[in-house]
Amino acid sequence: MTTLSSIRTLVRRDLKDEDSANYRWTDDEIDRAIEKAVLEYSEYCPLQVKTVVTTSAGSQDVSIAALSERIDVMQAEHPVGQVPKQCRRFKVWGDVLSFQDGYTGDGANCNIYWLKKHSIGASDSTIPAAHEHVIALGAAAFAVSSQGQYSTNMANTGGADVDRDYGQWAQAMFDHFYAALERIRSYNHERLKSSTMEVSDE
Repeated sequence: MTTLSSIRTLVRRDLKDEDSANYRWTDDEIDRAIEKAVLEYSEYCPLQVKTVVTTSAGSQDVSIAALSERIDVMQAEHPVGQVPKQCRRFKVWGDVLSFQDGYTGDGANCNIYWLKKHSIGASDSTIPAAHEHVIALGAAAFAVSSQGQYSTNMANTGGADVDRDYGQWAQAMFDHFYAALERIRSYNHERLKSSTMEVSDE
């Protein structure tokens, strides 16, 4: 199972920083780098979620304030359970989804299909196991980049070429990271165009 600890281990392996008695990066620094990588990953391959919200009779507005860590809203189904699925045109402003074309709610449920930021916790994760290595690679790149900036600012530390060495190392990993994200986004885009969406219920 993907957890913060397991990803941290993969990151240290990529960084060749596995000597616990002499870590170059602290756990907090690694965790911050993982957070940055997850945020980038979420922009390319967000979590697909379906949430049931209640409409208000006679109102075009529906509150979506409960949709935390929201990236985008893809579909609003109302009424629910119809074949074919009845998806309404809408606009989103802040935490309010507004039906368009004069359509209003009736007090019944509405299914919102939306995209959410991924997360990695101490005991669970929304990152697919197949993409663990991508997150680890991105986190390693962010960790090296931060270390390079820090070392450059430290007087007489790391030698004259430290900024170049860290920069080249980080850039090589970033190139691989974003190339992998582009491949994931291309595949994900094809799935999103499909008439059926695989989503998590909330």
